[in-house]
Amino acid sequence: MPSLRSLPEAKAKAGPGEKVKVILEKDVAGLGEEGTVVEVADGYARNYLLPKGVAHTATPGNIRKWEEMKKVAGRKNEKGKQKALKIAEKLKGVEIVMEREMGEEGKLFGAVTTQDIAEEIRRKFRQDIDHRKVELEEPIRVIGLRQVILKLHPQVKIPLKVEVKKK
Repeated sequence: MPSLRSLPEAKAKAGPGEKVKVILEKDVAGLGEEGTVVEVADGYARNYLLPKGVAHTATPGNIRKWEEMKKVAGRKNEKGKQKALKIAEKLKGVEIVMEREMGEEGKLFGAVTTQDIAEEIRRKFRQDIDHRKVELEEPIRVIGLRQVILKLHPQVKIPLKVEVKKK
């Protein structure tokens, strides 16, 4: 069985106490953030970073691949942000009215959930919004006006008024 040093990820000539350069795949406390090239002890790279998938050896080819992946991810993120801004513009200042049956004590039969709000947006405004993008601390169980946050993108959030009325 070949030793770890014969694997492509490990430097063939690095011995005990020598340093190798690695590209971090994830943030590592005390070492660096994702995507940075750092120099670490050979043993730390071989025994922890490489086997756990936290880093890859910083070969010229791996560095080029990593840079290309960052560019592609940046373009995707920008497209997603632009799409979110268009949706935010359409939904800016909108109030959603939800009608629900009520019991004798003034409580709703069922609650208004993020899924209900997303479905109402889909129905009224023809915007397909994932219910997980609606930030609601807990389902709405009483009539009245509430403000929720619609998180369309990490950098695009809009307030949305939701009014629950008696049917």
